Amino acid sequence: MSVVGPSSRWTLTILMCWTCSGQGLVMRGLEGPTQTVTRGMDIILHCRYDLEAGDRLYAVKWFHGTREFYRFQPELQPPSRSFPIEDVYVDVESSNAEKLVIRHVVPGTSGIYRCEVSAEETFETDYREMNITIEDAPMADPVIYNIQSRYAIDDELRINCTYFDYGPASRLHWIINGQLKSDDDDEVTLYPTRWRTPSAAVDSQFVSGATPEATTTIGLHIKRLTRQHFGSGNQLTVVCTASSIGSAHRRSSAVKAVLDEGLSSRQGPLVNPLRPSTAAPTAAGDKRRSPQTSTGQSLIITRGETHTLPS
Repeated sequence: MSVVGPSSRWTLTILMCWTCSGQGLVMRGLEGPTQTVTRGMDIILHCRYDLEAGDRLYAVKWFHGTREFYRFQPELQPPSRSFPIEDVYVDVESSNAEKLVIRHVVPGTSGIYRCEVSAEETFETDYREMNITIEDAPMADPVIYNIQSRYAIDDELRINCTYFDYGPASRLHWIINGQLKSDDDDEVTLYPTRWRTPSAAVDSQFVSGATPEATTTIGLHIKRLTRQHFGSGNQLTVVCTASSIGSAHRRSSAVKAVLDEGLSSRQGPLVNPLRPSTAAPTAAGDKRRSPQTSTGQSLIITRGETHTLPS
């Protein structure tokens, strides 16, 4: 029998025991979280079983696929033992005969988990399996660079959005006043993903033996702003969203610039898309402020919002 919850990515599969009289060892089930599991979370699995009176527990073994990675054996001191495998980080001190705690899950933590229980006196062994899928999701907000707090009609808008994260690169999108900009839009530039490891930085590839950091950048270049770019209240709302491929979870940053009809049309030079602007402050009396990042105090900032990409 297979049971899948409506909002869960956990699959519980009940299998027959190897030798089972129906009296000595009774498996009650394998339990886990009822919500979707995303990268960075901790998960707790409960292996439920009963032993008949007079029988004793011999061992509880946990497997990821075919590889054993944790064992609880009460006759040993200490009773808990772990066998490290990649991407499965067991909290041994918090785990016991019925509970398994795995910290900081990553996509590689996904797979089939098996809890195998053995009785001491009857030699019975039974097990349950669970398929766990870890959804890759961005862990932080993207950063918008070089946005100004005020723009005039006919001004040029040239900004970038960068996302830093470990693991697979994220996809970035622009949303301007609620309208999604497609990747093939002439005003959108997709820069090559850069990978950095503790020892070296390389372009568009992983380095064996290290967890790489992906730097993903997208640019937006509007050569001439018109009144149609400013919505209600003469505001231009710019949102940058980051989402991992195959994930429904998104992180975003939003900034708002206002229309100032008293400004003349002037714009600073293009800056390095992977760095914040280092432009010097403008001369006294000029209402225009120097370019800011999305953390600048001169902007209206919305951090960590979840935005659904328009269709």
